[in-house]
Amino acid sequence: VVVDFYSETCPPCLVVDRILTELARQYPLVAFYKVNIKNFSEVAMQCRITATPTLQFFRNGRSVREVKGANRTAIVDAIDACLRDASTERATAFGVVGHSDLTSCVLKTQSECLNQNDDHPLENIFDDTDSCLESDVDEQLILHVAFNQAIKLHSIMIKASGEQAPKSIKLFVNRTDVGFDDAESAEATQEIEMSNDVYEKGGVVNLRYVRFQNVNSLTIFVADNLGDDDVTSITQLAFIGTAINGANVSDIKQDDHSH
Repeated sequence: VVVDFYSETCPPCLVVDRILTELARQYPLVAFYKVNIKNFSEVAMQCRITATPTLQFFRNGRSVREVKGANRTAIVDAIDACLRDASTERATAFGVVGHSDLTSCVLKTQSECLNQNDDHPLENIFDDTDSCLESDVDEQLILHVAFNQAIKLHSIMIKASGEQAPKSIKLFVNRTDVGFDDAESAEATQEIEMSNDVYEKGGVVNLRYVRFQNVNSLTIFVADNLGDDDVTSITQLAFIGTAINGANVSDIKQDDHSH
């Protein structure tokens, strides 16, 4: 994630805006955000912004690099370094050759989970932490996951353990209308049957790639879990594949500054 801290009275900020608009097309796996330091002075203060333009580069919720000024070479070098670091980390974790972790493409504000325990919500599972997603009134879950661009989805990785780990799963591409009333009977893009063996080997499931070539959203229906428990729990969910289009900097709201 690249966050551009700018002010409206700063000429170099306009240069940076043009640079990032170009780079957004070049780097489809990178999310670009703009923060007006006047409108969000508290955010700028928390991030220790002392001048504009300042770009901060975030990975796994932490600021890992910073570039001041309209230096295109420095910006590109910082992006490349972040991508190399992320690729090295994820290659060992997922082991899927030729594809990338697309979890950063998830639009968290437009994604939701039906029947989630509000103390253990959907947002918990998009990072590798000790937090989790849990079902509420019974074992079933419906996850509606939106992406900030079209993707080609090769695999998904589900991290879970024990009797509460998901078992029977149905995937629906670009179907945001699926609810509990029709999830069991509706024809899925693909059905998955998880097992302890799959989870112990990393939880990566290869999909029928030809069916997942233009994914803007993915609905995941979890019908039950391994132990027929009343609660289903997921620790981490990741999406592995290739992004099709780049994000558009001009489309990003100025108040979308969370990282």
